[in-house]
Amino acid sequence: MKTDYVVENDVARRRLEALLGAIDGQDLARRLDNGLTVAAVLLHLAFWDDYGTALLGQWRETGYTPTRSNFEAINSAVGHLASVVPVGSISALVLDAADAVDRQIEALDPGLAAAVEAGGSGRVLHRAVHRTLHLDQIETALATSGDERAGQA
Repeated sequence: MKTDYVVENDVARRRLEALLGAIDGQDLARRLDNGLTVAAVLLHLAFWDDYGTALLGQWRETGYTPTRSNFEAINSAVGHLASVVPVGSISALVLDAADAVDRQIEALDPGLAAAVEAGGSGRVLHRAVHRTLHLDQIETALATSGDERAGQA
C-alpha cells in the first residue's frame, strides 16, 4: 500500500514532467517574483531531490540521525551553480532527481520512514510539498508572461 506522501509525490512529479514538456528556453529565462529564473528554481528542486536521495541512502545504511542544514547558504550556492548549468540539461537533471528520490521514498522501510517523520525530517519524504510550492510560482510567472505576450501581439 502506498502512503499518502508517495501518492502526492507521484502527482507532483507528473505535474513537473508536464511543465518541463511544455516550456522552452525563453520560459526558463523568465524571472519569478523572487528574482530567480525558472531555470534556477527548477535546479533548486533538483538539488533538494538529490539531497533527499543522498540522505535516504545514508539513513538506510546507518539508521536515521537528525540532520541540520543551513538552508539559506545551500540555496545561495545552488543559485550560483544554476547560473552555469546549460539550459539543455535542465529538464533531464530535474526529472532524474525527482524520479530517483521518489523511488527511494517508495521503497523505504516503514520503520525508517517513521523515524524520519518522528525526527522532524518529514520534508525529505514529502517532496510534493516543495515541488508544489515552486511549480505554483513557475506556473504563475509563465501565465503572466503569456498574458504579456498576448498583449504585445
